Amino acid sequence: MRWLVLSVSLLWGQQVLRQRVYGGSMADVLVRAYADASGYWLLGHTRSRDGLLKRKGYDADFWVLRLDRAGEVVWHATYGAEGEEELTDGIVLPDGGLVLVGWTDSPSLTHGRKDAYIVCTDPLGRVRWSRAIGGTGNDAAQGVSLHVDTTLWVVGQIGSRDSLFHPEPFGGIDGWLLRLSLSGELLGHAVFGGSENDNLRLVIPVSRDTVWLVGASDSRDGHIQSPLGKMDIWLVETDRAGQWRRSWNLGGGDFEEPYSWVRGPTGEVWLAGTSFSRGVTAYGRADGAIWRLDLEGAAHAPWSGGGTGDEGLNSLSLSPEGDWLIAGMTSSRNGLITQLAGLYDAWALRWNPTADSLVFCYTFGGKDVDSWVALFTAEGGTYVGVGTTASPGDQLGVRTHGSADIWVVWWSPDTTPLVLSPPESPTMLLGYIRTEKPGTPALVFFRNAAGGMIDSLGVTAEGFFSWRLPDSLVGEVRLSLHAPGHIWKEVSLRPRRGRENRIDVYLEKLRPGLRMPLFYVHFDKGSAKLLPESYPQLQELARFLRANPNLRLELAGHTDGTSRAESELQLSRARAAAVRDYLVSQGLPKERFNIVGYGKAYPIADNATPEGQRRNRRVEFRVLN
Repeated sequence: MRWLVLSVSLLWGQQVLRQRVYGGSMADVLVRAYADASGYWLLGHTRSRDGLLKRKGYDADFWVLRLDRAGEVVWHATYGAEGEEELTDGIVLPDGGLVLVGWTDSPSLTHGRKDAYIVCTDPLGRVRWSRAIGGTGNDAAQGVSLHVDTTLWVVGQIGSRDSLFHPEPFGGIDGWLLRLSLSGELLGHAVFGGSENDNLRLVIPVSRDTVWLVGASDSRDGHIQSPLGKMDIWLVETDRAGQWRRSWNLGGGDFEEPYSWVRGPTGEVWLAGTSFSRGVTAYGRADGAIWRLDLEGAAHAPWSGGGTGDEGLNSLSLSPEGDWLIAGMTSSRNGLITQLAGLYDAWALRWNPTADSLVFCYTFGGKDVDSWVALFTAEGGTYVGVGTTASPGDQLGVRTHGSADIWVVWWSPDTTPLVLSPPESPTMLLGYIRTEKPGTPALVFFRNAAGGMIDSLGVTAEGFFSWRLPDSLVGEVRLSLHAPGHIWKEVSLRPRRGRENRIDVYLEKLRPGLRMPLFYVHFDKGSAKLLPESYPQLQELARFLRANPNLRLELAGHTDGTSRAESELQLSRARAAAVRDYLVSQGLPKERFNIVGYGKAYPIADNATPEGQRRNRRVEFRVLN
């Protein structure tokens, strides 16, 4: 079956190179996706509790997956409580953290039936803060953006009639704005709408003083000043504090809905969505449509496309060559759609606005409902489409897990056979430095396998760090970690090239009795002379001691048990003394050190192997006070 589907794909004009699906036996849905040099962010929600998911219950939770460029899961996490949480949007912050928005009906979180739910994480998915905001009715967040003044703008819809958030309701459902700080403090809120149903989905920071809020409206009064059809695309302009300035509508005589926006090369705004209106649609009942807006708000629809079925455009992005990459879904079997496999297929287009021509237009899917929410360029002229599939795996040529799975497809628009080479991505080290005293900042020094200093990095109280390895660095990397009032540690790893490499370290508060082996301090067999490769770690130990001038240490020497029994204790003590003498040469008082030798009494590795013997020839320190 896989061969059959691939053959059909080749006849359609595109070549599927590989596919990955993520999820469990229930429904897993992708809502938003982003790409960077290291991989992909997939944001959605899940009802599964098996496969990748280890959750309790069948409720929905927010779900985030971090993939590398090859599609391997680097980490994933779910967010929610005992009820339903569904994600509607999310963004990646400049520091790599995330803001996820949607709604929750969990009794432990909400103030009524359904609240807007906002979760802020750090770059590895740990929750920085979360908030459920709403009244006694049904409220939801539907979009989020980071303003240029670093405030978070969250938009959605509010149905509650409480005095705090909705003191003067306009109608059934109104558009809703929440402004929050990056620490989660609510800075302001506002409601916009008319006597019918209105909602807001997109936030477009036009300038430091002007923001456009975009949604859909079927009202004809209140804040709605230029109604056109049954449901219009609705734009609200506010100042930087969220105060209403004006609003206007886009569309025709029927229904329009917006789903995505992007800034154009000259500052103009482009919206992508669906239109049912004559004069906008070109092929059938509902076409995918793109609107271009200048900064004064004037708009036109330079492109729409599809067939006699229904189409929707979920995302719009600009390619490096200046063409638009478009992702969505279609149910048509004619017009621009030459092939349709199921009820709805994922739809991928590349449109050149200058020539008003399609570079390609392809569908992907099986017999059920398939949709893409993003389309990215990849290595070697290939593309990556990401979305959700509900089709059986034997229709797609890949093993699926449940009723709906998150779906990633690497493909080429060229029918010439391609060999997909391993993607080139930066090699990253990232993780947490946890301190026993929460909120303590830290400092990391990076060394190569020989101990040579490469770089240093300050780590904030949150504990997260991210560091890109130089391309010239091969082999092992050593990290020396310091935090005020905590024990110093030195750890190492051999990073996987072209991947994000996770490492977390916990630093204990200084107290008597803490021990630390000096694994990079080496001696030859039967010798107490420090080998030169020992100096870098001893320099870090000296740094630690200078930062803690009242600290005294016991230096304990050990042997591998291969020398004469009567000389083992003497040799181990001499090794401890060699470490002390080096530290004294670095300007530390001799009185801060006690010297002991334990001989071969406490091996930490098997003395039957040369590597085990090398590890047993060591010095450890113990905190005395």
